[in-house]
Amino acid sequence: MTSRTFLFVLALVFSANSSAIEINNSNASSIAEAYGFVIGQQLTLDRIAKRYPDLSREVLLARLSFQRTFGDIPAEVEPMLREAFGDENYQKFRAKIKDQLKRQLGAQNLNLQASKAFLGEVNTRAKGDIPEPILEYLLAIRFGDVPVKEYVKGFRQEYKTDGYGKSNGVVLHMQLPRSWQGLEGNRPHIVRKWKSEAGTGMELIMLQVRETDGVRVTRSDVAEMMQPGEIEDLVPEGGLLRDYGMVTVENLPGYFMDIELLMERAGIAIYQKMRQYSFFYHDRMVAVQCSAGAPESEHEVVGARFERMKPLCAQVFNSVVLPGEYEGMEPKNWPKEEVTMPAI
Repeated sequence: MTSRTFLFVLALVFSANSSAIEINNSNASSIAEAYGFVIGQQLTLDRIAKRYPDLSREVLLARLSFQRTFGDIPAEVEPMLREAFGDENYQKFRAKIKDQLKRQLGAQNLNLQASKAFLGEVNTRAKGDIPEPILEYLLAIRFGDVPVKEYVKGFRQEYKTDGYGKSNGVVLHMQLPRSWQGLEGNRPHIVRKWKSEAGTGMELIMLQVRETDGVRVTRSDVAEMMQPGEIEDLVPEGGLLRDYGMVTVENLPGYFMDIELLMERAGIAIYQKMRQYSFFYHDRMVAVQCSAGAPESEHEVVGARFERMKPLCAQVFNSVVLPGEYEGMEPKNWPKEEVTMPAI
């Protein structure tokens, strides 16, 4: 529903305003596409209501259904445009884009049958049936301030390990928010990682599996690890421990740590805050690590991003299921344990 000119111009705007929240050079054109998708939908609904007054109620219901799911996307995106252009130039720009879309959409045949079909499509879109990556960016825009809401409302993706490769003998299932893009781990112990805002954001969730050199860590072992003078040994070099405690998943012993870390990458100082949930399963340690980061000069925004992310991190960790404990799916013949599934 958007033209190449529309996407190109809007991408230039966002690139120039890359310091705005959740906008950067990598996601500019995709956010522009998502914005154009919604504007085009609004204009088509307006045409249907005007041409077929008897469908006005259905138009209103379809509009409200979509907005209940994704909120007011233009209201979220347009302030960024206004800031980039200034108010007067923004109004001219918006009028030009809407005029361009109206001409493009006006060339389409919109008879009664096509109008009813489009209303049905909008209602389907409200349930999340939208092509990638438009759906992912609509979700990122809608739930960027409270990312756990995306997860709670059911916009999830499921990830499963098969016990081979980097999963190192561990078969597990877990659920991640739909708008986060899955990527290959770049280190031997990182099974998979997910990046916010369809892979263009500054927040990460990582799944890690490490061996414990044949040691089976018990709940009492974890309690001992949590003692002052012991827990500090688990903190990465240069890291600062902010919080910690014991946790349980699938009735298995584990712990969490909150860490601040300043690290250097390619000559740039990166400030990170992270929460790592770890649990012990036979002779493996499984970790779900959630982090927010930015260049050191932008360290103030990292704290806010991290606080927004912590409830989501807890939900993702709590989604972990070890089906081998119930179905005998483990690739290794490990002994069984008494376990119960956590509430999600």
